[in-house]
Amino acid sequence: MCLGGVIPRLDDIDIIKLVGLVVLSVFAVLFSVVEVLINRLSRNEILNIAETGGPQHEILTSLLRHPQRSSATIIVAKSILIVCIAVLLLSLFDFNSLSDRIIGALLAILLIVVVTELIPKNYVQGSSENSTIYALRFVHVVYWVLYPLIKPLTLLSYLGVRILGGKARTEQDSSVSPEDLEALENVGSSQEILEEEEREMISRILDLPDKVAREIMVPRTDVTCLDVSSPKEVVLQTAIESRHSRIPVYEEQIDRIIGLLHVKDLLDGWAKDEPLDLRSIATDRPPLLTPESKKISDLFQELRANQQHMAIVVDEYGGTAGIVTLEDIIEEIVGEIQDEYDFDEQDEFIVLTKNVYSVDARMSLIDLNEQLEAQLESENADTIGGFIFDHLGRVPEQGSQFSYQGLAFTILEADERRIHRIRIQRLEDTTEK
Repeated sequence: MCLGGVIPRLDDIDIIKLVGLVVLSVFAVLFSVVEVLINRLSRNEILNIAETGGPQHEILTSLLRHPQRSSATIIVAKSILIVCIAVLLLSLFDFNSLSDRIIGALLAILLIVVVTELIPKNYVQGSSENSTIYALRFVHVVYWVLYPLIKPLTLLSYLGVRILGGKARTEQDSSVSPEDLEALENVGSSQEILEEEEREMISRILDLPDKVAREIMVPRTDVTCLDVSSPKEVVLQTAIESRHSRIPVYEEQIDRIIGLLHVKDLLDGWAKDEPLDLRSIATDRPPLLTPESKKISDLFQELRANQQHMAIVVDEYGGTAGIVTLEDIIEEIVGEIQDEYDFDEQDEFIVLTKNVYSVDARMSLIDLNEQLEAQLESENADTIGGFIFDHLGRVPEQGSQFSYQGLAFTILEADERRIHRIRIQRLEDTTEK
């Protein structure tokens, strides 16, 4: 069988070559997929793998401590495969003319670049925890199989970098911080002695540096504030009804917060029977302003350094986006703190029956995705309420229903301005409506 006189009639040897070509191409695709999975390894996946313990935790720790091993393994293995693919592919052609050579080169590029590189890397959009674990195991095995070849090649690359005046990265250079590695090892090694709540707390601590103020703040619509011109009776009534120890005070509008009112300031004035000067009290306690993008680990340190218990979160335009308190940050580590005034608050996530849940609209998408093992995403929202608003393009009425990614959403509580609570049910049929 011929194609323009280029491909000769196939004999048994050629068939064997074609089979070998297919096998090598499959392995090349596999290495490309593995490379993507490892490069996209997220903090949450690292923590989940660490919490499972066992051999995969040891492999993960070794990978993070010696990232050059995995990269060298993939580079060497793919290089060997590409050379073998090129040799087998070109051996099937008779190069009698320039056009034959061009056709052979184009086919080689198509197979090596497009089929074994571009398609796998563009196709793998996300990764499951199991596929990542298999990828780690695969690279670990291949590394030791190719160790006699990888080690001298790696040493030669280090030597070349040093000759050129650069600083070679050794196998001992980790891709993560020593603190993260130590915590990772502690999580994995302590699985047999830690209770579930303690493991969750460790996971929250490791996840803390990734969160920003916007994700945990109380939004401005839920913030109790006082106008600086409020009479004493209104101030007292607001303090009693809100049950908060600190209340932001604004002038004219909530975007112009001038300070904080502490309940003990009211008690001092009441005990001394003095008139209430809300402006003077508030300006004596200037607010700590912080951007929405502030890391909450940094915000925690800033609150402590300034001996503050509350920060006003401002958006990119300088308006008030919400507030963050020390209690909010601590709850990110230890979980929800229920005090004597929280008895009437519903849990953020409630399991009603199997595959049916009641969710607070203020619950973050990240936390909800972890609970449901879902992949709900929105560029314009951080909460499930904001996601629904962004998805529908409007504030839905109470009782409204829609389905998305195999989940049925029912609006349980809502008003004309916002969503309060949602019912979510996992569906058998994943057809989006």
